[in-house]
Order: sequence, then structure tokens, then C-alpha cells
Amino acid sequence: MGTKHPRWRDRIGIEQTGVLREGAGLKPDIVIRHPGGLPVVIETEYSPARTVESDARARLGKMLQGDGRPIEQSIALRIPNNLAAGNQQDLEQSINDASLEFCVFSGNPKHPARWPEHGWIQGGIDDLAACIELAALSEDRIAEGLEILELKISQAANLLRDHCAERPAQLELIASKLHQEDGIQTTRMAMAIIANALIFQTAIAGTGNKDRSFVIKILDDLRGKTGRIPKINVMRHWYSILDEINYWPIFKIASNLLASVPDRVAQMILERMLELSSELAELGTTSQHDLSGRMFQRLISDRKFLATFYTLPSSAALLAELAVARLDTDWSDKEAVKALRIADFACGTGALLNAAYQVVLSRYRRHSGDDRELHAAMMEATLVGSDIMPAATHLTASVLSSVHPEVPFASTSIITLPYGEQPAHTGQPTALGALDLIGEETTIPLFGTGQERLSGSASGNDRRIDIPHGGFDLVIMNPPFTRPTNHEVANVPVPSFAGFATQEDEQRAMSRKLQRIRKPGMAGHGNAGLASNFMDIAHAKLKSDGGVLALVLPASFLQGASWAGARRMLEEHYRDVAIISIAATGSTNCAFSADTGMAEVLIVASRKDDDDKDKNEPGDRNVMFVNLFHRPRSILEAVTTAWTVGRLSSAGERFGPVSVGTGHRLGHYIRGTFAEMGSAGVRSLETTEAAAGLTQGELWLSRRAEPLFIPVCRLGDLGRRGLLHRDINGTTAGIARGPFDIVALRPGSVPTYPALWWHEAQRETRLVVAPDSMAEVRPGSRQQAVAAWRNTSSRLHFTLDFRINSQPLAACMTSEPSIGGRAWANFLCQEEPWEIPLVLWANTTLGLMAFWWIGTRQHQGRARLTISRLPALPVLDTRRLSDGQLERARTIFDAFRNRELLPANEAWRDDVRQALDRAVLMDLLGLPEDMMESLDLLRLQWCAEPSVHGGKETAPV
Repeated sequence: MGTKHPRWRDRIGIEQTGVLREGAGLKPDIVIRHPGGLPVVIETEYSPARTVESDARARLGKMLQGDGRPIEQSIALRIPNNLAAGNQQDLEQSINDASLEFCVFSGNPKHPARWPEHGWIQGGIDDLAACIELAALSEDRIAEGLEILELKISQAANLLRDHCAERPAQLELIASKLHQEDGIQTTRMAMAIIANALIFQTAIAGTGNKDRSFVIKILDDLRGKTGRIPKINVMRHWYSILDEINYWPIFKIASNLLASVPDRVAQMILERMLELSSELAELGTTSQHDLSGRMFQRLISDRKFLATFYTLPSSAALLAELAVARLDTDWSDKEAVKALRIADFACGTGALLNAAYQVVLSRYRRHSGDDRELHAAMMEATLVGSDIMPAATHLTASVLSSVHPEVPFASTSIITLPYGEQPAHTGQPTALGALDLIGEETTIPLFGTGQERLSGSASGNDRRIDIPHGGFDLVIMNPPFTRPTNHEVANVPVPSFAGFATQEDEQRAMSRKLQRIRKPGMAGHGNAGLASNFMDIAHAKLKSDGGVLALVLPASFLQGASWAGARRMLEEHYRDVAIISIAATGSTNCAFSADTGMAEVLIVASRKDDDDKDKNEPGDRNVMFVNLFHRPRSILEAVTTAWTVGRLSSAGERFGPVSVGTGHRLGHYIRGTFAEMGSAGVRSLETTEAAAGLTQGELWLSRRAEPLFIPVCRLGDLGRRGLLHRDINGTTAGIARGPFDIVALRPGSVPTYPALWWHEAQRETRLVVAPDSMAEVRPGSRQQAVAAWRNTSSRLHFTLDFRINSQPLAACMTSEPSIGGRAWANFLCQEEPWEIPLVLWANTTLGLMAFWWIGTRQHQGRARLTISRLPALPVLDTRRLSDGQLERARTIFDAFRNRELLPANEAWRDDVRQALDRAVLMDLLGLPEDMMESLDLLRLQWCAEPSVHGGKETAPV
């Protein structure tokens, strides 16, 4: 075990007495005192190891004799019996080859938490070593430290703002150092950076430049004669650190900010920071520097426009572990590891870049390497990060630096990129941040975070940074999700470029530049949002054979029409695609980021060699969908989940469980095609199999050995969809785009152009829905109005934004032709008799499932189709119905037209819906009676899906 971490060699105790304070005779099997973390006890037994779990639990809460630290984590390890009888000379190799089983206990000794809850983690000695490292980090202590950090930073920010209330120029000066506007959020950012520098100073105190007899002091040693801590003493010491050692990313910008704080209030702030440092030191968290990064995410003021949602540490660990595992690298070769290039072009405060770095270092350690030897090269060249927020890149570089705070380096590749309108001398009137890198292979950053790149100045530099196309082994990102349209954000012309208070003309210039950058075949699409453009950056920068793509994306990626180019890029240029989603109740619980309130997915894929681009056949099941039952709750859970997913073969059964070891079910997997994106985020395998098969006309039901066949086609095969609502009543730049104004129906009026425009669930419970509005012709638009009426009016309407847990209908009929709108799109059948069987089918349980299957499930209890996506909806192929069946459909319609339906998610208890199922499937299509029992089960399973019921009380119990 000592070879698995360079700093464990003198920190491992094996069957030693006197180790624990409670009982000198107690002999833990193994005690590892992890540097900078908590001690971990490992209890071992040969299988079946009937007492090893009770032994491991019994160690919790005990105290180490030497330093009084408590045992908060213990591991129970089952060793295979064959090792007991093996040759001792070959024991080390046997252990390296052995398959081990282990579990982790933590928390309250009386009621400890076990991971996994059931069964055992299965892995080798390297997996056990990684587990020990993770067990040495206390999530509870990090959470407690986060609360302390937030309180002290808020207090410091409030002190500064109160003191400078009459001197706003002082606050504006501080804001200018961060290239931001003044405000409470900006002040908190400044205080977070100063706090981070002081925490870092505590961590490296006692080290220094031995050649010059310079030693870094703790903050308390910088007190003046009065007993207070003068600002000048701190700044002088920080300048000495910069001159004698480096640590430029930590202390340079912090020095600039502290210099701008008035002396009197600076003393009070430093006292608060001393309290902070002391309290964190008591917790033992000063070596866990991601605290500042986690805290910093709460302070970002431009979150609405920049969409800088924070990737949760557990999510970052899951994605990083999955991605780094794909790198074709000899982890025992120091030079090969140093030659890697890993980038995050939307790095924020570095959660993903730091997670990837940790995984790389862990693999190097497992091959007997000392990861300190890599640190300088990693910081200078391997790890590339960019953002448009100076404070964010500072904290990214700071978090990465603090992995080995005692190891200095010359420069970093963590850079702040120009954004918005630029000075004339730069030669580019407008900058888009990282989006400029879609076409560019070098950049001149606004400023970097290393001494050499900064040249001692925060005002800028002229050194170009190489960001070559095809030059990166891994690109890992959680890109911004905002869209460059104003359909959702009123009074903001281009929301995606509205960060940092950019002006209207500036936003439009940036949008035009992005349009010029975008070329055919790229993933970027305005309605998909900037995340799709960041896919183009990643694609351009990844190596063409084996480069690894790792992204956090909105769930709309799976089915959204505007994401079609991104999915096509993935299908054509990448292999071994894995899509990880969460099938849980609540949109927040389905996200991998904090505060998004929308479902997200993780995408991991390896880039193909250009010669392999066309080797996929259309039916190849080349996508692995992994649907987790909940988001990983800890980094340990995330990493073990990644191990489990990584071991799933690309061949074998189409469906199967995802379990840790032998007993703990995490979720399930589905091997599918790019046409089966509905597989993501589904909790029931039976529902997945039925919905996926239905699109091909095969209905697979539980308890039946063979599928039932139903004639199914795309809706677009039967006619055409009506007009986009903006082509009916929209305006563009104040100019009429459509010929109508939509107004409420006036009592007693007979409208020339009736319209079904809005959703109102209470009046949409029957198959026939009356128009709710009327379209009035705009002045001078008579001819366009007549043409629009002829092109779009119909009796058959399909919903677009289907709130499954409150609305009953996926499609409806109006008694007369009407104009469909934002909520209800027109569909014009090639043959009028097809309308009735289509509206019947759409409102059966299978029809509802088909809509849900291809709809965007960004928010729970809701499935959405754009009007351009509507023709892809799987429906009953009415072309294959006989005249007798069409007449029978009319009879069924007449019987059900006035019957009330419950919301779609209540189909499990809706007698009318179930009667409609029976009428359509048996009476109309002739399916056998004995299928109804299995359909009842499928209906119940579908209604139990979190994305269907959305957590409402009407879910099946």
C-alpha cells in the first residue's frame, strides 16, 4: 500500500498497539494518516469475512493516541482466500492482481453511514488506494468550513461598504481591479480573493526560499506594535513571497485588491480573516482549498446572463473520472503525463479542471510516481483554462496551485479573455471571450495568472498563448447555457452577450461576429444557446484520434431541434458515446450543477480518426445511456459510480442494471442509437423498452415473450405542420412579421379567423376544444392574412408545450378550422378522414408516451416539442387503415368526444383514458384482449416516471 501514494510510506501503521487512545491493546489492522486529511482505519479479513464490518464500525469515533484526531472514516476489506495460501515471495504481485471487496463507514459511530448501502465495491488495489484518499476527506467538515467562510467574507464586505459609503470612488477602484462594476457581489468577490490568499498563506507557512533565508509567516506573526495587523505588513510579506518564491496567481491580484482598501477598514478585515483562518485550521480544512471556489460561485452577480452555474464537486468528480479513464496514456511515464493537454474554456472557478487534475495525479501516484514532480509542468502547460471573469480565473489558478502549495512555478495557462468592445489598438473591435477560439489558434489574454505571462502588471500583456486546433487530449466543460435571442428575457436584445453591462449595440455586434464565425456543419445554433457554440470550440481543439470530450449540457441537447447539429457532430465524429442522466423527482435533483433548476446530462465521448467517420451503420447501438436514480451525494460515491460505468462493455445486453459491486443499485443502462435519445433520464427499463420499440412499430410489453405490431409512422409522413406562431402575429425589430394580432374572443362575436392560441387546462379536458381567441388582420395585411389562413388553419391541433402533470391532451380537434398558436400547432392532414384516428391515437397512453419520448424533458412533468420537431412525432400510420377502420374510428370518436379526461400523468387511474386505450388498440387495431393486463402495468410504470409526474401527489403510490 505504501507504493500507492508517495506520502503514505511513513504514515502507515499495521497491527500496532497503542495507536488508539481508547484501549492500549486495540490493534487496528491498518491505519493510514493521510497528509492534509483525516486518518483512515482499514479492517481486513479473508472471505467470507463475517466480522469485518462490525470491526470497522467499532473503530469510528476512536481517537488516535499520537495527535488526538478522531477516526471518522473506516474501511472494511474482504480479501480473497487464495491469497492466504499463496507463495509469500509472490505476495505483492498476487495482491496487485487480486479482486478485492470493500465498503466505507463514516459519520456517527452509533448510526454510521455505509457506502455502498448494500453489497461491496469490487476493485483492485489501485481502487482501494483511491478509496482511502477519498475517505480521508470529510464532506461534513468542508460544509462546516463553507458556512464559516461565507459568514466572514460577508462580514468583511459589509465592513468595507459601510466604511466607504461616502466614498464610492474607493469601491469603484476595487471593482476596476476585477474588471467589473461596483456592487455588493463584486465587493464579496474581492474579499473572497483576499481571504483565499490568507488561507493559502496559512497552508504554506514555514516554507520559503532557503537560499535567501526567507520563511513564509502566518498572519498572526505580522502583528504590529499595537497588537493589530497593519495592512502594510501583510502587503510587504506578500510582495516578498512574490519576489522570493512566486505564487503569483494567489498573491498578485490579492495584493492589488488589499492595496485599494483603506488602512483603517483593512485592519478590521484582516482581524476577521485571522478568525477565519483559525476556525478553518481547527476544522483541518486549510489544505482543502476548493472551499473558496465553492463559496465564490454563490457570489457571481451575472449568473442570469452568463449562466455560470456551479458544477457540484461530486458531479465534477464523476465527469472527470469518466473522461480521464479514456486517455490513452502510460501513467507510469512522467514525461508522457506531463505532455498531456487538458482544457476548460469556460472554467469558472475551476471545479472541472481541478477534478480532472486530481484524477490525473491519482493515476500517476498509483504507478509509484510522486505527483509533486508533475505540478510545475501541469500548472505551466498541461492545464489550460479560460473565462471572461478575472476573479474566476484567479480562483481557478489558485485552487490548482494549492494542490501542491509548496511547489512554485513560472507561469500558468489560466487566462482571462477579452470580452465585448475592445480598444482600437487591439485590432479587434469586438471580442467574444472563448468563442473567438473556434477560429483562432492563439490569443492575447486580457491578463493571465502567472508571473511570466503578467510581466508584473495586471493591466495587460502582449504575449500570445497557443491554443492550437487538434492539440488537446481532453476538453472538459460546463459551458454557459444562455441563448442569443430575446424570446425569454424582455428588454435585452441579446441575452447571451449581456453580461458585464454590455450596451445594446455591443451585444448586436458580438452576435454578428458569432454568426460570421459559425460555419456549416458546426454544432452551434442560436436557439440552442452558447453551450452549442462551446461544443464547436471543443471539437476544434481536440486531437482527431482519441481526444476526449466531456461536457455538462442541458437536457434539451437530447431532443431539441436546435441541437440537431450538435447531435449530428457527435454521431459523425465521435465513438463510445456515454450520456449520463438522473431519473429523480425534481428538476434540481436532475441537475449536475447547483441552482440550475433544469435537468442536465453528462456527455463523454472519444473523437474518431478522420478515416473512421463513416463506419457507423444507422442501426448501430453506439450510445450508452446511463440513468442514475439520484445524483452522487459525495465524491466517493461519484468516483465509484464512474468506475462502475466505465466497466460497462460496449457489447452485450441492450438493457441492464448499474450497480456498485454486488448489491447497491445506482440505476440502469441502455445501449441505443442517436435516434433513441428518449432513453435518457428514464427510471424504468420496461418503459424504455416499450417506448423505444413503439417508434419502430413494435410494442414490447412485460410478461409477453413477443412484441405486438402497430402501424406507426412519423406525423410528417401524413401531412404538414402549420405556421410558426411568430409568422402569424410576431414582430421583428418593431416591424410586423405576421399578418395578425391575436385578441380575446368578444362575447357574441363570430370571428372571421378563429384561433386556438393558449393553454388552459381546465377547458382542455375533452377531445374537442373550442377556439379561445380570434386573429385580427393588421392594417395593410389582408392578402398575407388570407394566405396565412390557407396555409395553417385546420381542425387538428397538436400541443407543443405539454405539461403532462396538469394537461390531459396531446392533441385536440376544434369544431371548425382554426389558427393554432404558441400552445397548439396546426397539423394539416393529406386526407381529412385521418384527423380523427390521429387525435384518438395521440390521447391513448401509447400516444402520450410517444410525445413524451421524443419531447424535450428539460423540466419535470413537462415535455416540449418545437413546431419544427413536431413532424418527427411517432403516430398511428393512418395510411394503413381500411375504410372500415376509419369509420370505426369515427364511431369511437363520437363515443369519447364529450368524456372528461384527467391529466396525462393520471392515466393510471383515469377510467376514460383506459377505456380509450381499449377502444383504439382492440376495437380499432384488433390487438388481442390478453395484452390489456400488460398494458395496465406499462401505464402504471410510465405514470411513475419522475419526468411524467414531476413530484405531484397524483403520482402512483
